[in-house]
Amino acid sequence: MTTFPRTWAEVDLRALRHNLQQIRARLSPPARLALVVKADAYGHGLVPISRAAVRLGADWVAVATVQEGIALREAEVDAPIIVLAPVLALEAPQVVFYGLRSLVESFETAEAISKEAEKQERTARIHLKIDTGMSRFGVQAEEAAGLAARIASLPAMEMEGAATHFADAAGSPDYTRWQFDRFRKALHEMKAAGVQVAIRHCANSAALALFPEAVLDMVRIGVFAYGIKHVETDLDLRPVLSWKARVMAMRCLPPGRKIGYVRTYETDRPSRIATLGAGYGDGYHRALSNRAEVVIHGKRAPVRGIVAMDQIMVDVTDIPEAKVGDAAGLIEPPITAESLAKIVDTTPHEIPTRIMSRVPRRYSSA
Repeated sequence: MTTFPRTWAEVDLRALRHNLQQIRARLSPPARLALVVKADAYGHGLVPISRAAVRLGADWVAVATVQEGIALREAEVDAPIIVLAPVLALEAPQVVFYGLRSLVESFETAEAISKEAEKQERTARIHLKIDTGMSRFGVQAEEAAGLAARIASLPAMEMEGAATHFADAAGSPDYTRWQFDRFRKALHEMKAAGVQVAIRHCANSAALALFPEAVLDMVRIGVFAYGIKHVETDLDLRPVLSWKARVMAMRCLPPGRKIGYVRTYETDRPSRIATLGAGYGDGYHRALSNRAEVVIHGKRAPVRGIVAMDQIMVDVTDIPEAKVGDAAGLIEPPITAESLAKIVDTTPHEIPTRIMSRVPRRYSSA
């Protein structure tokens, strides 16, 4: 019996191990490696990837939400987990109970966590989030020292770290350096105010490649670990995820036949059109209609017509061996997350992250 008859993603944990080793080799001890596993590990699978990563060399895992952190704790992932997005005061009981590190930008949130830690007779570990130019979340850099001193006076609380987030490490070295200088200045002012943190972190994948001085005490690595090169790097990274769909139907059409919703494509020759068992309801970007290609029997087959919710049509006229039941690579070399992202003018991060939960994942052993 075929386990995955319609569409599925294959996740190569050996490639993940290789990538983590490559990244680890760029770090000088005792710098930590935090693998970013938010948004279902960029579509690769939150729990399986986190479990594997901790076994294969990640020191920490980083999530976006408290709910993601809870899912990992309930899956018995016992590595340090840091929540990167804002935490609400009403989430303080869960933050403390599940031993999650949280980024805080206000005294009110820190106080709520402190009170809950006292109630649960635990010590909460927090990281001060400093806004150096992303303007999304964090205390303003000039106000960081004052806030840090106030938070440091709270009971049952350890200010373990401080962090900032680069707005454009991949494309703007001058702005990144300006942000980094602001971060270092804020850290110096915190130290002068009597608050010195053990873990300073700001470097992401792009910064690791282009701005290595920003590594400090920990790096937060996302796409590089998954083998997606969104910037130039000499790291030998291997794609971790491939995505496939089966040929569900086949038809031979004459010239002049319209294909798909709103008839956006018309055959210009006798054509064999294969219908694949995936669509935008599975996460395949609708903007790839009439623009992308898939791989069948090692050959490229262009997408024809509008991508539907559950199907994609592709032209296999020049692949005579293609038949119903064959697997087509939606993401499979040479079709990559990077190449699909260029077609729809988005970041490569988005491409695997869009893959929906109804697409089962198959994991290789590491």
